[in-house]
Amino acid sequence: MQQVQQELENVERRWYTITRLKWGYPLRWSAGIGAMLAEQPRDSSCATGCAIRGWHFMVEPGQYGIQGGVGWGRLVGETGRTKRWMHTVNWGWAVRGVVLRTWGDSYLDPDSQTLAGIEGSLSIVRVNLSVGMLRSFSSEADPDWVLVGSFGLGF
Repeated sequence: MQQVQQELENVERRWYTITRLKWGYPLRWSAGIGAMLAEQPRDSSCATGCAIRGWHFMVEPGQYGIQGGVGWGRLVGETGRTKRWMHTVNWGWAVRGVVLRTWGDSYLDPDSQTLAGIEGSLSIVRVNLSVGMLRSFSSEADPDWVLVGSFGLGF
């Protein structure tokens, strides 16, 4: 019992920076930056690899809009010497609620609108695939629901 108590007291919360670069619909090119909050043992290092899970958020400006999201995920990755930037994600998944604002010459009609929904993401050896289903807040939107997707690097 004492050993379990010591292990629980030896845990700290850490933020890890996560990034991604992708091409998709409807943002086209975009670059995301965010963070993931994980609880880990104090003496644990992700320099050569570790598994983390926890809440994360991401902001992703793109060619035809901007997306923000909050969700839950798991990943196995490494930070190298950077200590807090998870630059290599060997494997990971995430589910997040997202809000997307489009502008310019986007693929959607109307070009500028706000959408919200859910997105799932899978990363294998730095390659990321994301798919989501979003609903438009615009009364002029056709269609109301939009399937979004992307392919890129990162988490």
